[in-house]
Amino acid sequence: MQPLIYLKPRLFALDFQRDKKKSKQKGGLSQAFHLTMHFQLIFLSLTAVIGFSTCNRVYVHPFNLVAYSKDECEKVQSQNPSAENMLFPPAIESKNNAEEKNVKPQTVLEEDKLKILRNYIVPLIEALSFRGAAKLFKQHTTDSILIPYTDFFRTIVSFYLGASESTSSSLQSFLGIEDPSRSKNCTSKMNGFKVISVLRNIDSLLVSKDSNINTLRTVCIFVSPKVQLSEKFVHALAGSVDNFFVRAVDFTDSTKAVKSISEFLDSKLSEDTKSGLTFIDETANLMYISHVLFKGKVDKSSLIPNHQPFWTEPNKIVLVPMIAVSGIFQFHEDNTRNQLIIKIPLSDNDFLLLVQPINGNTLENIESSMMWVTHLEWGKELSKRYIHLSLPKLKIESSYNIQDVLHNLNLSELLGKDADFNKMSTTSIKVGKVINTVDFVLEESDVDPNDDTNVPETKEEPLDIKLNKPFILALFEGTSKSLLLLGKVVKPTNVI
Repeated sequence: MQPLIYLKPRLFALDFQRDKKKSKQKGGLSQAFHLTMHFQLIFLSLTAVIGFSTCNRVYVHPFNLVAYSKDECEKVQSQNPSAENMLFPPAIESKNNAEEKNVKPQTVLEEDKLKILRNYIVPLIEALSFRGAAKLFKQHTTDSILIPYTDFFRTIVSFYLGASESTSSSLQSFLGIEDPSRSKNCTSKMNGFKVISVLRNIDSLLVSKDSNINTLRTVCIFVSPKVQLSEKFVHALAGSVDNFFVRAVDFTDSTKAVKSISEFLDSKLSEDTKSGLTFIDETANLMYISHVLFKGKVDKSSLIPNHQPFWTEPNKIVLVPMIAVSGIFQFHEDNTRNQLIIKIPLSDNDFLLLVQPINGNTLENIESSMMWVTHLEWGKELSKRYIHLSLPKLKIESSYNIQDVLHNLNLSELLGKDADFNKMSTTSIKVGKVINTVDFVLEESDVDPNDDTNVPETKEEPLDIKLNKPFILALFEGTSKSLLLLGKVVKPTNVI
């Protein structure tokens, strides 16, 4: 692309020489004037060229940064699928698995590209995951439910890595990562390894220097004993999470398989986590289970000595441990939408937004009015206020089957019996349960409630706020502004 102003040096030089001859005929003053004018013109022209060369860069759509390049396409197309390295996962009773150790991410992107891609991918994560969250909210009316956004998205990307043909295209479309040119050639396909790298980068940002946040992500894949898996596929998943396990188990004996998998998960996942697994589809030969642990502390908070009432329903109370904290918080009391929003910092960047109905409003009304961008609106009108806050100590275990979510979205075929996953295995893959589980813990930081250093210097009386009835919870990573977790708290201690 040429800039709007483009100088032809040779013609410009001829014009300059011609004008120079004319100036000699008019005398020295005229010559000096013309020379000055020409130097000014040269300066202005060069300035214009430099300016246009800076601002006239070719726009590159972020999709092109996650798509296959022409070189990558040629490499992929020249590969022989039958030459792909395959592996047999060890039996579930095995204590060792070399594929789980020392696996580094296969694709490492430059920091400037990562920043662009985070800005591109984060809204897609939020749009897709909210579709699932909206369905799960309707199903879970009397208990708590939490949806880890990046893990929901990562699960779909993981299956995309092993998908072929129409299944690959359908999963890419579902993710929302589509070529703006609508081309159908190889360069219109997203490179799943690059997307996995972006998700891993977002995960890594949620690290609290003062240990107020701990996270741990685990993925387990179980396959039938005779199913081989692509080594490239296994390594991609192993490098995308903190812990990765792949094991072989006999699916034909459902009772025994449930017992074996449950015991394995109980030994590998975080303390007190239960699998909640009750049955297995005996016709399947692959199961995918992801688990994420979020453990946070409310800074400068303490545990209230006695359990406090929490209204799980308008006429039902349970006594739960509560946390107390006083300080300057950002909040908004919205008397139009009848909801109260409060922001709770967990570290320098990361925070919770809690939304509780007020003035007789209900959680169901708030849920029904939510869209995938609603969380952005929650943070717009917050103002600082000295607040004495009490909120429940949380210990929530939440689990859902993505197959059920896809069924409710009328998209069962994405991971259905006819889906093609021959990039994952030489065996025809029949996907069973695809389970996302999350453990969310929010606790006090054990400060002395009588410590005067926690009282801010202000003359205003503290506003007393009690989160003592069901509320919406949203966890944000502050650097990328990514919504990592969305859910509703109906029971503060919600254990599977």
